[in-house]
Amino acid sequence: MSSDGAGLSAGWAVWGKRPHSPQGFHVMAAWPPQWSSYYTKVIQHWSPGTPSPADRLPWVTVGPGTDPDNRMSLGVFVLDRTETADVHSRPINHVTHFWVPYEEAADRGLGWSSLARAALAGRTGLSRIAAGGESGALHGPVRLPLSTDEHLMNGFDEEFVSASDSLLRWHAAVAALLLDGPVVVTGAPEDDPLERLRLLDNIAAMLPYGLRAYLSAATATSSGANHRIGLSWGRSAPGRACVPWGGAVGIERLSSVARHYHDLLIHAWESRGGHTVLDHLARCTALSDSAHAGLPTAQQAHRSLCAMDHELQVEAEVLRGGPVADDVVDGFLRDPRTNRRTASMMARAKLSGTSTDLSLLPPYLNDPQVAASLLKRLREDLHARRLASVQEKVSSLLRATRVEGTNLEVVDQALAYLVDPADGPDEDIDITATLNLLPSLEPFAPGTMPLARGAVAARPELTWILLDGAAGTPEPAGSVRRWLEWLDSGARDELALLYDLLRPETVVWQPQSAWRAAKHPDEAARLLSLAVACGRGDTLLASSFFDDLSDALGSSGPARVLRLRGARTEQEGLRAILAAGPRAALGLASRARWDLLCALAGEAPNALPRDAEAPSRQEMNPYADTLKRHLDALSQHRRKTAAKTLLRCLLRFDPATGRRPGVAARAVTERLVQEPTDPALRRITAESVSDLLTAPGWHAQGEEAAWLERLAQSVPQIGGTLRLYALGEVARDGALSAEEFGRRLRSAQRAGATRAQLCGPLAAWAEGRARPGTAVLELLDAYREAYREQGDPAGPEQRALLEQELWERLGERLWSAYFEAAEAHLLDQEERATDTIHRNEQLREEVRRRRQALRTLHFTRR
Repeated sequence: MSSDGAGLSAGWAVWGKRPHSPQGFHVMAAWPPQWSSYYTKVIQHWSPGTPSPADRLPWVTVGPGTDPDNRMSLGVFVLDRTETADVHSRPINHVTHFWVPYEEAADRGLGWSSLARAALAGRTGLSRIAAGGESGALHGPVRLPLSTDEHLMNGFDEEFVSASDSLLRWHAAVAALLLDGPVVVTGAPEDDPLERLRLLDNIAAMLPYGLRAYLSAATATSSGANHRIGLSWGRSAPGRACVPWGGAVGIERLSSVARHYHDLLIHAWESRGGHTVLDHLARCTALSDSAHAGLPTAQQAHRSLCAMDHELQVEAEVLRGGPVADDVVDGFLRDPRTNRRTASMMARAKLSGTSTDLSLLPPYLNDPQVAASLLKRLREDLHARRLASVQEKVSSLLRATRVEGTNLEVVDQALAYLVDPADGPDEDIDITATLNLLPSLEPFAPGTMPLARGAVAARPELTWILLDGAAGTPEPAGSVRRWLEWLDSGARDELALLYDLLRPETVVWQPQSAWRAAKHPDEAARLLSLAVACGRGDTLLASSFFDDLSDALGSSGPARVLRLRGARTEQEGLRAILAAGPRAALGLASRARWDLLCALAGEAPNALPRDAEAPSRQEMNPYADTLKRHLDALSQHRRKTAAKTLLRCLLRFDPATGRRPGVAARAVTERLVQEPTDPALRRITAESVSDLLTAPGWHAQGEEAAWLERLAQSVPQIGGTLRLYALGEVARDGALSAEEFGRRLRSAQRAGATRAQLCGPLAAWAEGRARPGTAVLELLDAYREAYREQGDPAGPEQRALLEQELWERLGERLWSAYFEAAEAHLLDQEERATDTIHRNEQLREEVRRRRQALRTLHFTRR
């Protein structure tokens, strides 16, 4: 068969039976005639069923086939009535069948309706055969008339090509459904078979033309027939997907591949236009090439659609949810030629990927889908505690929106959500990422980002956390001041105070007369931290703010001040701020005030200059003088409490780290006890120095010995401890005999040393001997003899008491050695005493014997 500009040359067959003949349905005539068996098979294969007398005919079916020459063909089957009846007086229906090579139909882009129109026009010459007459001179192919412009693309009306959203989605859904199996469309709007085929052509046009080599279509089917028609008009039938014309189509029942095709088809239509898509699909006439061989029909269709252009292949992968490299997505977003719908899809793909650089998204944030995806992804990141990801994403967005100057309101909405993300009363989301993020950005201009500002303002503690983060930037004062301008610092007194303090021209500053730290302990703590961090610590601590805050830390103050309202732990309050130390450099006087606040709060002072910062006692005078002046101004109880904390920290020795009182600590200690001073302060100093001198492993080095001597002049109470320390040094030297060391032990005790304090030097002296246990025994005896030498009878008692103290304090090894030596010594004494008793018994017996002999002599003399 062949075609030319005027039509198609088609093979044909007439299927029916002759009137009043007992013979059944058969091929009554055909060309080529030798194909009768083939025609019988193909006509029966594509039978739409038997119409009822009420059905309007003709019915037209179009279906593919493979002829006896193994060529693919497209056949048209026209089922119609005749005016004759069979032997049972039943009306006879007949089928007029035409076929043309598939390649010729594909080359001309012929749709089902075009083939049917040509077949209806070309069957005229065969009507006499169908009525029971002879074929006459018809011994060759039939010419089917076709116009030169007969092509699918010419048959689409503008309404279809420019389909509305609902019309487009209906056709796309039915086409995708057809990829999964046969579809019956119900509720035909027209009876005209050509119009019905035209409407089915529109559905098939949503698929590659090559699928017509597998698909079939029918203008009507019998509801009771088990037909093989792929796409037909008809009534609902079991085992077939049925969709109402223009009605709802459940795409949720599509297979995954069919759904991918459906989504890609709609995307391509909306991004490239209906005409472009239809033209591409009409040219996809061959699906069985090497690229598609062996694939299921739905996959072949999907690949054919993707082949429209390279970009659509990438977009298909995005729609499918597959991985697409970030640089590829970025290429779409950067290209100004990218269709708006495609860009929106790529923006959402960017958000669903792993990239945290969203700087290309601002131009697309006015798309509701992109904006919703942004919030959704941020919410997911927060729930999963991917805090770094949140920070990087929002930071890149903010940097880009400032450059673009567009869609800042979407970023504002995102930031507001991040600041206050609770979706419900039980929501527990960590907003650390946001609180760390904001200070790292350039402060927002006043009046911008109203949603984010409102979210921060609604939770006052967030304001301080934001400002605290800003204070950690390279230019803390300027950054905090600009954030305050964005927050509208005049809305709250404490923010106004901070803003005033941070003005570049501020040199002397005083809080408002009505504002008191004692009344606003939370704000006072934060104000202190921020002022120091911003380099305004000296100005703040030189004002009445310091006196006000130190007063608030009185006997009833700490519990109220140390913990912030709403803080999750006490470490978020003033105690944590003081314990962390000054965040920036302070003058010596301000350091003293800081350390005094630490002491009043029960924290170790931490602003004292290190030795490298204060190489001499004279250079420490501003610190020491300020500290003493403020200590003297305190009540006796508060002075005692603060001094105890200060001195114990200043004079602490840590053998593990080697930390010891440095130049600054020693200078401050001397200054605190100089006249005029408090006796209680001297007593506390004496206790702290005593703790230092008796600390295991501590030995005076360098200037420390001279410092101790100077200190003893102001604090006589440490004299005894110093002598005991000297005794320990002598003990470690080991040069003294037991007798001399025993005398010194007695002298130290009479000077005020306790027996517990004597144990250390005694153990040190004994450990230096070859036989430590015997050395302890000798030293205890020497200690007792020292009392006897001075005519003091308390020696034995004092020895026993010291021995009892040693039992509690000596290490296990030394005590065991002493026990063994003492027990051996006592056993030896016991044995010698027993021997002496034995010898005395013998002497007594000898004396008694001699006395008796003498008495005998005396009384026998008469």
